[in-house]
Amino acid sequence: MRRRERGMSTIGGILLAGLAGMLTAVAVTDWMVVDVRIVDPNPMHIKVPFPLFIADVASSFVPRESLEVHDFPPEIAANKELILAAVTSLLEAPDSALVKVSAPDALVEVSKIGDNIRVAVDADDATVRCTIPLDGVLYALEKWDWQSFDPGLIFDTLGKADNGPLVTVEVDDGTQVAVNLW
Repeated sequence: MRRRERGMSTIGGILLAGLAGMLTAVAVTDWMVVDVRIVDPNPMHIKVPFPLFIADVASSFVPRESLEVHDFPPEIAANKELILAAVTSLLEAPDSALVKVSAPDALVEVSKIGDNIRVAVDADDATVRCTIPLDGVLYALEKWDWQSFDPGLIFDTLGKADNGPLVTVEVDDGTQVAVNLW
């Protein structure tokens, strides 16, 4: 009876399976990319991609007592159902302008577009755009204990965000900061 050699084929199979698993994890994971461009005086461009699940796991190592808010307003928990209803109503509402504030040096507009709240600030010295996913906010609030701050709220919210820009800031000196989700 002839014996079959398994040494190299088994190791190769394990390495191939590990590589395939890692590539699959990278492909299905939400990634956040922070992109910073500084123009003056020394031009610099920094782009930092990282998977959201790593930030979520890292936040679990933060001691719970450091996240406790001792003066957490009791009105928040008392109005839980009202807050959840308001977010649900916003999700179901048609697209519309919600707030518009005009000052001599800035214009601030808050709108509901699709499943997102969009904040636009046009000031003399900067332009800011921010997108907040309402379905992510609702999902995070439904999971929240309504008693203490939890970094998971942020990751639960971002997990429901559409791919694309979350925050962009452009300053009049040419500096740009963008936070994108992919």
